[in-house]
Amino acid sequence: MQLRKFDISSLKGKLAKIRDWMTNHSLPPKLVFILMGIISTIWFLIRVIPKPSRASYPCMRVAAPMMSGFVLYLLAIAGITAASRKSGRKIFNVRYWSTALLLTGVVIAMAIAPSNNIETIVEDADTYAGPADSPNSPIGEARGIYPGRVVWVWNPDATNEKFEHNDVDAYQYFPFPDNNNSEVIAKMFRDGVLKLTGKKSPDKAWDAIFRYYNKNKSNKDKGYTKGEKIFIKINQGQAGWLLTRDDKAKGNVVPRTLAPNDGKRKNLLPTETGPYAILEMLRELVNDYKVDQNDIYIGDPMNPIYAHNYDVWVKEFPQVHYIDKTTTNFGRTQVKFTEKTLVYYSDKKITDKLMDIHEDATYMITSAVLKPHGAAGISLTAKSNFGNVGRSGAHHLHYSHLATQREGSPNNIGYKKYRCLVDLMGSQYLGQKNVFLFVEGLFGGGSDEVKGPVKYFMPPFNNDWCNSLFMSLDQVAIESVGFDFLRTEWNGKRTHDQVNAAWEAISSIRGVDDYIHQAADSKNWPDGITYDPDGSGKPIPSLGVHEHWNNENDKQYSRNLGNGKGIELVSIPANLVKGGK
Repeated sequence: MQLRKFDISSLKGKLAKIRDWMTNHSLPPKLVFILMGIISTIWFLIRVIPKPSRASYPCMRVAAPMMSGFVLYLLAIAGITAASRKSGRKIFNVRYWSTALLLTGVVIAMAIAPSNNIETIVEDADTYAGPADSPNSPIGEARGIYPGRVVWVWNPDATNEKFEHNDVDAYQYFPFPDNNNSEVIAKMFRDGVLKLTGKKSPDKAWDAIFRYYNKNKSNKDKGYTKGEKIFIKINQGQAGWLLTRDDKAKGNVVPRTLAPNDGKRKNLLPTETGPYAILEMLRELVNDYKVDQNDIYIGDPMNPIYAHNYDVWVKEFPQVHYIDKTTTNFGRTQVKFTEKTLVYYSDKKITDKLMDIHEDATYMITSAVLKPHGAAGISLTAKSNFGNVGRSGAHHLHYSHLATQREGSPNNIGYKKYRCLVDLMGSQYLGQKNVFLFVEGLFGGGSDEVKGPVKYFMPPFNNDWCNSLFMSLDQVAIESVGFDFLRTEWNGKRTHDQVNAAWEAISSIRGVDDYIHQAADSKNWPDGITYDPDGSGKPIPSLGVHEHWNNENDKQYSRNLGNGKGIELVSIPANLVKGGK
């Protein structure tokens, strides 16, 4: 089934072209009407008989008048003919009556055809059905110092509201200093970390984070110790193909030398990690918590680091390792594929090596970006793991997405399907090595992972940049919250300022959250699948808690309502969540 924006005027235009072709080829008007009636009737019956609810779809509302006019015409002709034969006299001139009925059918079709202002929707309810579970129905086991807590920090002063990402001639990109208020972003990040841990200072907050991780992993009450490596995984997934050879020779600069594009947005920087939230993370880890710079590794292993990030970070932290898998030039530390296989996918089809930093690091921090994905539906901390595998790319894993190819139809929709994201979240070298999970939403992503940012319409964004940061110690909870935001914004009822955004409702396909359900509770695993990505013979436990908020206005989860063991969404400022604290 093809997911797309349904445009009433477009469909009516196509039908008009068919009609015009018939007319231009000297087909009689009556024959044109009959052929169009046959086509509409067949289309309507094929779609509606298997599922009667489809009769309300816009495409069916276009076909129905043509079909009904055609059927009315046939019934009337049959009735007139029978009456004439029964009377034995030609009291009716069938030819004249048929012409009159033809005109009547056309008038009826024009009168009841839907107008062009019907909202954009997804054509097939089999594809678009929203989440399978009802609001405030938590599953899984909550994790965190405050179990299930996700912190959302919003400040509309974080970014330049006047910045327009589609201004190619101005050579402006979202990560540039003029488009980011670094002081505001730093305070947002710091306040979020304090709220996540309940501590009064960054050093105590980070110590609590590392101690919580070690207590749960090995039952040791200890924080970071010098010599323990920390890998900060950022989102730079498109750099590998956006940067030209010339760019890479200059130190991986912003891709100014891209080939000419045939659509204004195709050569613009995709929504990925920017410099300033990570800069504050480094300041807190190094300056406050006293982590040795040499113990920190940062990058997206499969891809280079853009200069607009590297130049900001290295200025203050020159001893941090900025990784690249291809070079040691420009201050980069080269990483390599592991010698042995480290991920055993639980459907038994393939395995993967990772990078040596995954094997060597004691701790991992995943920094993802708030954005949809053209095949998976959403791209958050779980999807970020695709950049960790020890290959040149991760296309070999797309077979378990909702759309097995990014440009393809969502042909793997639904629930209890094998999802490799669960294996990656459950890997001892990836998801279960995360000490802290962070989603940067300063600029919300466009309709898929290769698009630049767009302004979001849902409250409190209200046609501004998202200006948000999300963080948690529960990798399932942060996916659930991010999904609720994305499915609300990308619901197919809004038109974002983006060329060729054919997947406006991609985040709302039935089954986008299938992997989140499975990561939360083994009861949701597919038949015949036991998730054991380490090949240990021991199935993974619940990786966290999942649920959906009550509604997009109140944004309350069960712990906000005081009646559950699920997620607690804590916002800064507090009034973003109804009754927030």
